[in-house]
Amino acid sequence: MKKKILGKALSIGFSQVTQSSEVRKFFKSAQKTSDEQIQSLGKILHQDNLPIPMSWESEVTDSTESPFSDKLMLYHTGFLLQTAQNYHGAGLASAMRSDLAMTYEKIILKNLSVTKQWFNIMTKNKWLEQPPLAPNRKELAKDK
Repeated sequence: MKKKILGKALSIGFSQVTQSSEVRKFFKSAQKTSDEQIQSLGKILHQDNLPIPMSWESEVTDSTESPFSDKLMLYHTGFLLQTAQNYHGAGLASAMRSDLAMTYEKIILKNLSVTKQWFNIMTKNKWLEQPPLAPNRKELAKDK
């Protein structure tokens, strides 16, 4: 949950300073996704009378001048997305409660969608190479 809180704060800050409207739209989408996941995990903690970590939105400044490139901000976000997936996968594997398992499954699936958006932006801008893909055997086997 702390990673989600950090991710949300970074998405807010990065969306304020990015130069690209496409990247800004991605950061706003990532912020919304993080917020939804913080709410669902927070609800479980609240129901079990456990403390909910404090949000960091108040720590984000009102700056609109970027100290970083869009590429660097996206790389950082991609790293956090992948790290979060590892934590959620470990949580899912060790969850002995069905409500936690369902929550982790939903979070993992949504994060895969966000990671796909991230990957598409990165490859479109040539900031990340397209990984090798398997040949389309059906297409190759068609009669010419």
